[in-house]
Amino acid sequence: MSVQELLSLAGRRALITGGGRGLGRALAVGFAEAGAEIVICGRRGALVEQTAASVNDAGGRATAIAADITLEADVQRIREAAGDIDILVNNAALYPSEPWQTVSLESWHEVMKVNLYAPFRLCQVFAPPMMERGWGRIINIASVYGHTGPKPHLYPETWGPSSYFASKHGINGITHYLSPRLARHGVTINSLSPGGIVTVDQRVGLDEAGERRLANAVPFAQAQVQIGRTGDGSDYVGPALLLASDGGKYMTGQVVVVDGGWTAW
Repeated sequence: MSVQELLSLAGRRALITGGGRGLGRALAVGFAEAGAEIVICGRRGALVEQTAASVNDAGGRATAIAADITLEADVQRIREAAGDIDILVNNAALYPSEPWQTVSLESWHEVMKVNLYAPFRLCQVFAPPMMERGWGRIINIASVYGHTGPKPHLYPETWGPSSYFASKHGINGITHYLSPRLARHGVTINSLSPGGIVTVDQRVGLDEAGERRLANAVPFAQAQVQIGRTGDGSDYVGPALLLASDGGKYMTGQVVVVDGGWTAW
């Protein structure tokens, strides 16, 4: 098998949650360019439709589903509309910024439903058919904060969202738990762990000082810039493509960190 064949997604069908913006949109477009047919879902119908239009306008094939992955009725609707899925990307997540001392139980539960329960439920729904077919890929979008604590100077007021940290540790636990159970059936499951990532739509609500603090925490620099930079969606398409294709067939149960060196210092 050639390198091109190893990394091709031709004939594969990928479901990407939270595909209406940010990293989810970048992965949808990138996977489509690699040959996959794309199904994207998200709570905001207009945004997932925009992503689908971007894929279709470029000559790919994408279907948009407005759905809430924390609702069982919507999960069943996604399953019916999506059909046979070869690649599941659990990308949707909430990132509330609240001091840990005052975070409410309601807020904590909402984050856990989106970031932790829903990905596990989607694995329950879509992994068994993959196992029956003998091929499948599951990518859980985690975070460097799924295996480290917060950098206090980046969050001078809140020290980072406690529920988000807990949920991302949990998503890596799901990856580790399921990997040996799926591997014997030809299905891999891995976590992709971004560092400081700021896509265009994530700049809403992030002031210049906040973005600069994130950038300065990353040693990786562009050639024309002498300071660190945050990641954008394009930085993660290549690593995700490896995990989604035959190129990553011998990788499972891993947390793949793509952070520009964020955790190296």
